[in-house]
Amino acid sequence: MPEDFEFDFNGGETPQPSIESEPQQAPVDDLAPPKKGKGKKIALRALALVGAFLLGVLTCYFSFDSEFRALSRLKKAVQSNYYEKVSDKEFYDVLFKAVNENLLDPYSAYMNPDEFADYQTEATGEWSGIGITFLVKDEKGNDCLQVADISGNSPAEHAGIKVGEYVLGFGKTAEEIKQNVKFKDFSEFLDGFKAGEPFFVCVSDGTNSRTVSLSRKAFIENYVFYRAKTSAYRFTGSTATTMEDYDGVLSVLDEKTAYIRLKQFNGGAVEQFRQAMNKFKAENKIDLILDLRENGGGYMDILQEISSYFCKSSQAKNPLIAIARERDGDEDRFHASGNVYKKYFSETSRIRVLADNQTASASECLLGVLLDYGACSYSDICLSKRGGEAKTYGKGIMQTTYPLSLINPDAVKLTTAKILWPKSENCIHARGLLPEDGCKTVEEHYVGDTEIINAWQLFQS
Repeated sequence: MPEDFEFDFNGGETPQPSIESEPQQAPVDDLAPPKKGKGKKIALRALALVGAFLLGVLTCYFSFDSEFRALSRLKKAVQSNYYEKVSDKEFYDVLFKAVNENLLDPYSAYMNPDEFADYQTEATGEWSGIGITFLVKDEKGNDCLQVADISGNSPAEHAGIKVGEYVLGFGKTAEEIKQNVKFKDFSEFLDGFKAGEPFFVCVSDGTNSRTVSLSRKAFIENYVFYRAKTSAYRFTGSTATTMEDYDGVLSVLDEKTAYIRLKQFNGGAVEQFRQAMNKFKAENKIDLILDLRENGGGYMDILQEISSYFCKSSQAKNPLIAIARERDGDEDRFHASGNVYKKYFSETSRIRVLADNQTASASECLLGVLLDYGACSYSDICLSKRGGEAKTYGKGIMQTTYPLSLINPDAVKLTTAKILWPKSENCIHARGLLPEDGCKTVEEHYVGDTEIINAWQLFQS
């Protein structure tokens, strides 16, 4: 987790000049030329200070390696002699880009102060927009705006837009909607609206179309959805922790099974998941379908909280859930915040998991907890094919973020360790979970609950 820094620059009011008494006239000697010999002492003292300063500069300069000194000379030559002006920002942006793209792995990156601030905000679940992720090309490579995902508690969710639907056009008013399915045009269209300013889109499920009013707003994302045969709940409100029912019942399920989707290990996921599990218990459910599709991971402390529900065979108060092994062999061992499996499940409970090739990192670590502690088996995991590929992502490494400065901080996120499962010490990096491990598979289908229903049927066979 990135560390938070807070600074107080208020040192109190600057003392005002006193008007209680007039300043005394300076003694005449202080305004007179120095006496004989005094000038030499001042000159020697000044030379000593200059010498100390130059020595400090040279010591600092030569403390850098030769390549860094060459880079400094290169920058000076470019900015002094190149036929076009090159600013400091332009020069260093190229270097930082090269570090990110050519030196570090895809999960590591230098972040300038603005990027680091956005990164910290994202971790809280705070967003501003409409809350839609689109598929922008169909199977034939044609432009389209198909809804691939809706952020929980977003304007799009509250407007009733569904995954699998298509945006066919947009306009400032309902009457001005023009057919357009190009993502670039839609993105530029949205840029013309202030937060809270309404616009209109034409949405179709492939058979029927309707006009929907939307506006860009700030929202806290909901990452957890609870669904059962006769009930469904999501989280709304200013902090996305108010549980409310909605029209998301999964009538295909039996009376003893509930479904929980966990979209990210971010923001308020811990509190949302706690409430969902309490609803699971209150409704006397026994079996669970845990949906980790498209869950790209998140933060270790959130994983530690959520893992506490799934350490079935462990008797420990705080079971080990992951081992982070660094390049020198040193290890950090991460433990669950508790062990509450028996509070919610019985020995006969079944936990099944839905996953796909975007199920990554913390999600795959949670799968390791489930498998190593016997809460589920490989045959209880169903992989949705994406582009003909049935697997989880295969990210078994951990990143740590290091702020690099104190004032307006920039930062670097670096891959620092391999992640091993708690008992088997399995590392799924660059592999993921596969059908050959014993996992079930279903075909890709973005419309409605088709993948969930097909997976449920496989679990019953």
